[in-house]
Amino acid sequence: MFMADFFSKKRIHRFFDTGKVEEVDDHLIGESRLLIRLDGQDFIHAVCTPFQIEEFVIGFLRTRGLIDNLEDIASVDLSENTASVTRRARLRGKTPELRLLESTGSRNIDRKIAFRSNGKTPPQGFSVSAKVLVSGFKKLSDMPIYKKTGGTHCAILFTEKGNPLVEAEDIGRHNAVDKVIGGGMKRAVDFSRSWLAVSGRLPADMVLKPLLVGIPLIASVSAATAAGVEIGERGGITVVGFVRGSQFNCYCHPERIIA
Repeated sequence: MFMADFFSKKRIHRFFDTGKVEEVDDHLIGESRLLIRLDGQDFIHAVCTPFQIEEFVIGFLRTRGLIDNLEDIASVDLSENTASVTRRARLRGKTPELRLLESTGSRNIDRKIAFRSNGKTPPQGFSVSAKVLVSGFKKLSDMPIYKKTGGTHCAILFTEKGNPLVEAEDIGRHNAVDKVIGGGMKRAVDFSRSWLAVSGRLPADMVLKPLLVGIPLIASVSAATAAGVEIGERGGITVVGFVRGSQFNCYCHPERIIA
């Protein structure tokens, strides 16, 4: 359900290369700031879209190495602009210093910690057909807030057969993925038998997310960076980019894709 006051309508001028100019109403998406309080301390502010907030917070903590599973969270309390999370006693006081400024412009966990904390190995026998992968991106472009405003990034977690498991949108591409991971954790999804479709680029900090939870394949409408491909190669993650029309590029571990 949309929050009515989160969207605004503005009269704009639309220009065409033919010289035509017309005035139309355009829908704009807003921005919201969320404070995450961790174990009683202000931890970080996030600019996000205020939907699926609990999923976002859970996924954010998981992909930053601050929890390993839902059982690590004692409580989550959501107020208007604050998410207060209390972890189990054994984790309190164990907060890594997020010194690395990633491609999102936000602090993230160091990739060495991510590799060290990942105990999962991508499964044998997992495969996705090229047809299923391409079809998944048709669903990605049909997300409701994106269709209304064009202002969100989208992420969907799919089964091997292409059935959507969890969907999310956010003005931040990393936020959308965190929401999907958090939603998957809440639904006890077997990440090792799923693949992730996203709308943003695939730098190292994005490819680390499926690595951390054991998702064997990540695909995007956009490009991967050299560092993103390196993470995929090292971690055993299939990295796919430029899924457009009926084709795509596979940068590493193509054995999981059936032509």
